[in-house]
Amino acid sequence: METLGNLGLTLFWSCAAVLIYVYWGYGALLKLILLVRGEIPLRARYGEADWPFVTILLTVHNEKDTIERRLQNLLEQDYTVDRIEVLVASDGSTDGTDQIVAAFKADGRVRLIRTGRLGKSGAQNIAMREAKGEIVVLTDAGASFDRSCVREMVAPFRNNSVGCTTAHLRLLERSGAVASSQGMYWSYELNIRDLESRVGILAVTSGQAMAFRRSLFRDLPAFVGDDCIIPLYVSYQGYRVVHCGAALAYDSMEHEDMREFRSRVRMTMRNWTGTWMVPSLLDPFKNPGYAFALWSHKLLRWLGSVALLGMTVAAVLLAMVGAQPVIVIGFGLFLGTGALGLVMSRKEKPIPVAGAVYSFLLANLGFMCGLGKALTGGRILTY
Repeated sequence: METLGNLGLTLFWSCAAVLIYVYWGYGALLKLILLVRGEIPLRARYGEADWPFVTILLTVHNEKDTIERRLQNLLEQDYTVDRIEVLVASDGSTDGTDQIVAAFKADGRVRLIRTGRLGKSGAQNIAMREAKGEIVVLTDAGASFDRSCVREMVAPFRNNSVGCTTAHLRLLERSGAVASSQGMYWSYELNIRDLESRVGILAVTSGQAMAFRRSLFRDLPAFVGDDCIIPLYVSYQGYRVVHCGAALAYDSMEHEDMREFRSRVRMTMRNWTGTWMVPSLLDPFKNPGYAFALWSHKLLRWLGSVALLGMTVAAVLLAMVGAQPVIVIGFGLFLGTGALGLVMSRKEKPIPVAGAVYSFLLANLGFMCGLGKALTGGRILTY
């Protein structure tokens, strides 16, 4: 019994240490690095006559309800008119999206490319062969930009070491415990990205608002997201990824629990597989900075779901032998609070703390399911 209790206690605190590191310790280490070493500055700036030609690539499938508003938003960007184009890749749209895009032809800055139903990555690969810009900006139909967003994302490219940038994406909160908790999670995520960018080890972007040098582009695998693989390709080629805090973009966050769960599953499947496609960046002997960032920011976060399961198993073991009642009761209350959050969410009467715990458990369940599917060869080819 004593051996079983010691095993349970060791397992519990080992798994808890992983979660504490992922959600607190890593950020604290990044702040310490900046305090000791300072950040890597970006000094070079474009003159008014030097701004590069930009292609905004918008890949869509049946977006008739949003495409007109999105195109108008992009055409209102505060960027030199004769140095920007909007390239719309319609991935087998059948709902009238193409006709709406075609109506913008008179503007001269909007072009339409139609593809068969290839999935987002396949359509992007074809569209990239038609892109004219030295810099390519990727975005989605559901997002929107501040007027200066493109200019702010392009500005860092004046520094030759920069190969990719990502905007400060604000997720517009909706009502409900899941949406509220995701707002807190996303604030933490943006803070980590900003710290990694200042340290010079950022390799994560937002697909709704990112930019990169066209010369660094490599065809995208059909089953991996652009926001995962492009910054990895850029980093592998020796260029820096920069988080642009002044480049503001907006999108809506999920507010329904099952939609959020499915989103976490899909994201984990695509990104886990994609991250391992550039293995040298995960090798601490070859790329210590990127390995530190990718293991801490991405892989351990997804594996944290396994650590949470390990804590549950450990608590059960401790309960079976009657050891460490404080841990058993405390962890039981934690899970019970999550269960309460689930019940109140279904009744549309969220309780903030319970909702946050429920959202955390739901996200980690999605991570675990996505991880399991990725490790067993699961693939997602469409949106």
